[in-house]
Amino acid sequence: MNSHLELRALVRAGAQYPNGTSKSERHFLDFTVAGQSLWEVLGRRHDMVSVLCVEYAKDEIVKAVGRLLLEEKADLPNNRRSLCGCSECGDFGCGAMTAVVERRGGTFAWSAFGYENNYEDAVSLDAYNVVGPFTFDAASYESTLRQAIPLRLADI
Repeated sequence: MNSHLELRALVRAGAQYPNGTSKSERHFLDFTVAGQSLWEVLGRRHDMVSVLCVEYAKDEIVKAVGRLLLEEKADLPNNRRSLCGCSECGDFGCGAMTAVVERRGGTFAWSAFGYENNYEDAVSLDAYNVVGPFTFDAASYESTLRQAIPLRLADI
């Protein structure tokens, strides 16, 4: 049975702390599968936002969509593709929530969710084994993801 993918606008609140540190407000599109927010389940754990973040460079959203549609090369080893990254800078050195994305005939599938970074070979899968796998109708999946490409702050 196919799952339904939606993109929902979310805001990760910024904050100023008494010790002088801060965190930036971030506007992003959350991947919601069958009504369940992947950010709520996975991204919050490591204070990440989805790769569809308005504050990241415009071409990064285009590349992220291309990777999830398998039109661009995977951004991590072993054909893994990022779904969420560092909420401050988007750098995978800070860590990323990733999955294997495959095309299977008329569907796309997300599986083997994990946490990794770009300086270690290990992928932590254990904490994420409660998520997925998900299978999406290809036409609906493509249409949903392409909606993110003209993303602007005014849209969130």
